[in-house]
Amino acid sequence: MKNLPVSGDTYFDIAQNRIKEINSDEKWRDMIMDYETKLLEREQDAEEKGLKRGIEKGIQQGIEQGILQGKKEGKEKERITGIKKLIGALKDFGGTDQQILERLEQDYGDSFSKEQLEEFLREG
Repeated sequence: MKNLPVSGDTYFDIAQNRIKEINSDEKWRDMIMDYETKLLEREQDAEEKGLKRGIEKGIQQGIEQGILQGKKEGKEKERITGIKKLIGALKDFGGTDQQILERLEQDYGDSFSKEQLEEFLREG
């Protein structure tokens, strides 16, 4: 660490001498630097590609979830519109609010609260 020579077993000394030779050889240093540069570039390219793929996948999932949510909301609105039309038809045939509410609770009570059904009745 303090630039003092280090010694170990024979293999360590051989390796240390070989490292010194390589470090003093300009060609070897250049080759090692080129290799390390290529590795770094490859790593950066892989990171960029991974990020791009992740973003694309996230966008696709967001679109798919948005479509599903839109379909769900569309079906809900369509169902409410159908309920309101039913209320209008039942009123046209002389049904009282109480009779209509009972029918709505029977047919739609598992999907809508009594308060929601009463609101539909007021709106219809």
